[in-house]
Order: sequence, then structure tokens, then C-alpha cells
Amino acid sequence: MAVTAEGDRQRSEHLVSPPQNSGTEAQEGGPTALASPSIVCPVCGGTNPPEAVFCGNPACHKALGDFKYVLEELRAEAQWHHVVADHVTALIAKPHFVAAHLLWFAVWVALNTGIFAFIRTFDDYPFFLLVTILAVETILITVFVLISNTRQSTHADKRAELDYEVNVLTYREITKIHTMMLEMMRRLERLERGDRS
Repeated sequence: MAVTAEGDRQRSEHLVSPPQNSGTEAQEGGPTALASPSIVCPVCGGTNPPEAVFCGNPACHKALGDFKYVLEELRAEAQWHHVVADHVTALIAKPHFVAAHLLWFAVWVALNTGIFAFIRTFDDYPFFLLVTILAVETILITVFVLISNTRQSTHADKRAELDYEVNVLTYREITKIHTMMLEMMRRLERLERGDRS
């Protein structure tokens, strides 16, 4: 996540020079001659205004910064089990998952308590097969949630690292500007003293 060299390289890739004027526009001094450079999305190729942070295309929404966006970096580094864990965790967090389980339990109990006389029971009370299936499902869900939580902590670590990196660079730039301003003030004071003498 080197911001300096990588940022300069990506900035040069993202920034596009303003379109060249045709002969008539150049003679007329058209408004495109003073247009600020647009940012072209490296994924979808869409043109975005210079102040854009994310691509304006809703299907793309690529980060257009001078260094990698944390979520994009995590997705690029994700292995197949991370992707599966994220999808499973997103699925079990929905209320549809709870509703489907309640319906499944109700149907299972109804089928195995003899409510429907024409259906032969396959898991008598106390429903050992159902308990076994739920135990295996609980283990799998726990593993998926733990994998997803580990990814979230990795995300938080990367975000903290990026925040620290940006803060250090900002501090250094502010220190440079402060030093330059002090030097300018000293020169101005010397010039004023020279004029008075």
C-alpha cells in the first residue's frame, strides 16, 4: 500500500488530458480549451468529473483515488473460502433465513408426529435426525461466521494502516508548508528591515 510511487503511477493512469479541439474550435477559442481533466474509470472506461471519488456508473462504482481502496484490496486478496463465508454470513443475517427455518421445523414436526395419517413418520419424537442436522448446520455456520469475522478484523487493520499512512503523509506535508511559510516570513522581515535602513 505504498502511497507515493504507486499513487503517482495510478494518478497518471486515471487522469486523461482534455480533448483536443478541432480546427474550428481552436480558432474560435472554444470552452473545451480551458476544461479541467476528467478521470476515466480503469474498469468500465466511464468518464467522471475531476472531483469524483468513485465511478459514477452504479454497476461499477470503482474507487478512483490515488491509492488502493481497502475493500477492493480485500476482495482482490480474498480466497474462495473467504468469498463463500461472506456469502453465507450475508445469507444467515437475513430474516428470510429465520423464517425458512421456522417453516422447516413446523413441517418436520407435523410430518413426524402423525398429524398427516397418510405419511409415514421417519424421525419419531424426540427427533434425533433433526437434532443431528441442526448440530452439523450450527458447526458450519459457526465456522463461516468466524471466517467472516476474521476478514472483518483484517479489514479494520488495513483501514487503520491506511489511515496511519495518510496521517503521516499529511503531517509531513503540513510540516513542509509550515517550514516554507516560516522561511518566507523571515525573508519578508529581512526585506522590511533592509528597506527601513
